[in-house]
Amino acid sequence: MTDLQKTNRGGRPRVTDKSAIAAVGLRLFADRGYDSVTMADIAEECGIGRSTLLRYFAAKADILWDRSADEVTALAEKLGTVPEAEDPIAVLCVELPAMLTYLDSEIDLLRTQVSIIAESSNGWPLGSTRFNPWESVVIGFITDRTHHSADDLFTKLLAQSLFSAGWTALTVWADSDEARPDRLLDEAFALVRNGFKAARPSIEQADKGTAGGCFGTAGGV
Repeated sequence: MTDLQKTNRGGRPRVTDKSAIAAVGLRLFADRGYDSVTMADIAEECGIGRSTLLRYFAAKADILWDRSADEVTALAEKLGTVPEAEDPIAVLCVELPAMLTYLDSEIDLLRTQVSIIAESSNGWPLGSTRFNPWESVVIGFITDRTHHSADDLFTKLLAQSLFSAGWTALTVWADSDEARPDRLLDEAFALVRNGFKAARPSIEQADKGTAGGCFGTAGGV
């Protein structure tokens, strides 16, 4: 008998798998609002005691980032296998969105996760420190594959651009009707990789329209 098949005294199956507990928590956040849900609520919904829940997650914010550590480890392992000749920016623009690939059955929970963080007081507080391990791996890869140090403008700007690309794509997706974030993630990282070349035609067209003055007339205002 697996943990998920065990039942509590009320006859309801107990949820004691870490990922399953996180899924229950995220669903409660979606239904009731993050601030309205307590750890006791999550424990009750899972059919376990609060002390048992705390062995898996110390706080609600930890539930939002259940897969983060595993994803960082997987990214570090993947980057470690990349041939030295590969362009580091191109590699990161492929591997970072690949780490954000979720099963169809997990997409609703991902949308909930992103929405909760985006709607918090300044957009980052629930997860800001969670990005430190990601940043460490990315900066380490950049410094290993380029002549830039961790404190160089190039390294800092590239790392921030990559994280902003991923986060912005996810927040735009979470607020849209698109079923999956894949297209937006690919587009965002392609823009970083290509120096926003994909956006240049529309910019150039706009410039032509204003060539005669601020309002597009030959003589100005």
